[in-house]
Amino acid sequence: MRLIPLKSKVVEFIGAAALLSFICLSGAESAAADGESKTGLALAESAEIEGRNVQLSKELLNFSGSYKEQYDRFYLLLDRSGPTVFPDASYYLVSSIAFAPGRNEQEMNFSWYSPDTRNPGAVEYAKAGSRFAAGTEAAAVKQSIAHLDIASTGYASNEAIISGLEPSTEYIYRVGDGYGNWSETYSFHTRETDSYNFLLMGDPQIGASGNLKADIAGWNETLEKALDKYPMTSFIQSAGDQVESRNSEEEYEAYFSPDALKRLPTATTIGNHDNTIFYEYHFNVPNQNAELGNYDSSGGNYYFTYGDALFVNLNSNQTNGEEHVRFMEETIEATSGQDFKWKFLVFHHSIYSAAVHSTSDHVLGLREQLVPAIDRLEFDAVLMGHDHSYVRSHQMKGFKPLKNHMIEDGAVINPEGTIYLTGNSASGSKFYPMNEDPEPYSAVREQLEVPTFMNVAVTPTSLEFTTYRTDTMELVDTYKIVKDSSIEVDVPGLSDAVLTATGTILPTEATDFYPEVVLDVAGTNTEGGQYDLFGENITYRADPEGAVSISPTGNVSITENAEPGEVEIWAEVAADGQNLTTEPVLLSIVEHAETALVEAESDWTYLDDGSDPGSDWMQPDFDDSGWESGPSPLGYPEGDEREPFGEIQTVIDYGEDEFDKYATSYFRTSFDIDDAEAIGNYGIIDLEADDAAIIYLNGEEIGRYNMADGEVGYDDHLNDLDRENIPPENKSTRITLDEVALANLRDGENIIAVEVRQDNPQSSDVYWDMKFSVNLNTD
Repeated sequence: MRLIPLKSKVVEFIGAAALLSFICLSGAESAAADGESKTGLALAESAEIEGRNVQLSKELLNFSGSYKEQYDRFYLLLDRSGPTVFPDASYYLVSSIAFAPGRNEQEMNFSWYSPDTRNPGAVEYAKAGSRFAAGTEAAAVKQSIAHLDIASTGYASNEAIISGLEPSTEYIYRVGDGYGNWSETYSFHTRETDSYNFLLMGDPQIGASGNLKADIAGWNETLEKALDKYPMTSFIQSAGDQVESRNSEEEYEAYFSPDALKRLPTATTIGNHDNTIFYEYHFNVPNQNAELGNYDSSGGNYYFTYGDALFVNLNSNQTNGEEHVRFMEETIEATSGQDFKWKFLVFHHSIYSAAVHSTSDHVLGLREQLVPAIDRLEFDAVLMGHDHSYVRSHQMKGFKPLKNHMIEDGAVINPEGTIYLTGNSASGSKFYPMNEDPEPYSAVREQLEVPTFMNVAVTPTSLEFTTYRTDTMELVDTYKIVKDSSIEVDVPGLSDAVLTATGTILPTEATDFYPEVVLDVAGTNTEGGQYDLFGENITYRADPEGAVSISPTGNVSITENAEPGEVEIWAEVAADGQNLTTEPVLLSIVEHAETALVEAESDWTYLDDGSDPGSDWMQPDFDDSGWESGPSPLGYPEGDEREPFGEIQTVIDYGEDEFDKYATSYFRTSFDIDDAEAIGNYGIIDLEADDAAIIYLNGEEIGRYNMADGEVGYDDHLNDLDRENIPPENKSTRITLDEVALANLRDGENIIAVEVRQDNPQSSDVYWDMKFSVNLNTD
């Protein structure tokens, strides 16, 4: 007698076969009784089997489904050791078949789940037209024994590689336990490798919507429509986040459920929602370096080749860029004997996207670390996901967008730099709103809030990226690169160059009060468009010499012995056979001192009754004695918390109807200045506003957050205004103030007045707090 764990339950039994026979018999009796193919298992909590009393798990008792479904469920719940005993020798219980490109086009990598066992499984494969015959070893049939590894409780992970595959050939395959028990038979086609296509699928993230069935349906629809459109597809490349919950076997099973994934290999990438060892359990990737890029045991970086193309996949959950750069360099070295026409880099966290993650520290850190290596190693395209929206960048090099291209028949000819593409969700399980202002690197950006996919067509001389929306199969975007050394590139020549700086103040001591000073030289071509300039074209000069240091990317810092004063900087440009000198910019080295005029958590008066306060409510002499008052942060609901300001301290009203909330809340606070002449020429307001704000200083507007210019009525919600996009919540920001804005300061009492506006009447929250600081004259 043995005790077999059935998840948290225990079944006492003599043998699994006896219990399964009992289940089968009971199912047959139930089916005979109701005439249905579903069994229902209407069993007592215990039964006599071979003279022994068996306690049946409630999970079994309450589960209904076909006999095969019940059978599968029973065996996947068992904690087994040793060979599996099946009542039907032709049946092998298998789940989560993962079928991926191998090291090259002659190999495929397989992995699958079986009931927990100590015996490795196997893959049988043959050219179509062959026949798998039980008990025989046909010469046309090959077998690859799997490597057995651990998996989640109740399962074993089987990993196998098949090799010797020929191009443009149909194969059949099946997986088994090595004891003559096999799965059903599946098939796949190999393709040619000189001209072919593959599909990019962004973030399926099955389970993210909260409706697993809907996510499965969306995922399956995208796969089927994509393959109907491109039936000769060679493989799928996923951009990561296969599932929502990184340890959910239910979601993994749902991800693997489409039939398309059993007939087409899929190269997966590790996302932030599947970055645990469960990813390693499920996927068998080629040429993996388990040390470089590994994060939380989810797996390291890997690569494969297909024809004259190299595909490098990074685990971008690992923020150590040195590991990724080392892997890319080692991969290029390991494949140095191959003459690659195309190089693709794939990772999950998009470093050039346009939604909520585009400015996260994780993303910006990866960008800073990876881009120089991407440029140096000359990758043609970078394929990414994570931000659940579609973005195609300009050609990028040295962190700069390139636009001075030769174009023929809509294709970019022999361009410099790299194209970065971010795929939207392929299942439709989640979408993110896009940033309000377009990014300088974005050539095309879309949030259609429907599933999309991208086809990548590869030829010896071209790459073409074509993106479709799944619902209507309408074209979203297309972009083609031609790389042909026989074509002489002819672009407009250099006409002018202009030097700009992101700031003008360099403090003698480190502070985040002022913006970082970064120089940029923009070239203009003879047709008035952009002329692309690179670091090797630019030499920076400064007067006096030695006061500042300028990096190749234009970052300016002061030297150790720099004295307060002015520094003139200009650039010498050598390009297109010309030597140009830009007009200079003037920077100031200053001894910094600052003071806070309004602190966070200050006391404010506020109007929260939905009424119109009139046109002078922001003026210093306005009488707000009838308004309510309280400390910031102010807003609703109670307990709402935002970084860095913290939890709401004063809860304001939104009206009697939670589905028709007031559009605008009004706030005022005061501060005193003894000597306005001591105030310098630069100020900052750090704020958190949900959803939008207009700020006034002594009756004059000094800044807006998330608001277009123009007059706004007191009862206008943001959605009533002419705005295409609403940026994400929980996004604190900084408004900078110049001498013109600070000229509104005066001796004595000063008033800051703010109107905070909701995006729509059903919006769930309002939040307001700020800190106002200025620099001081040190002369």
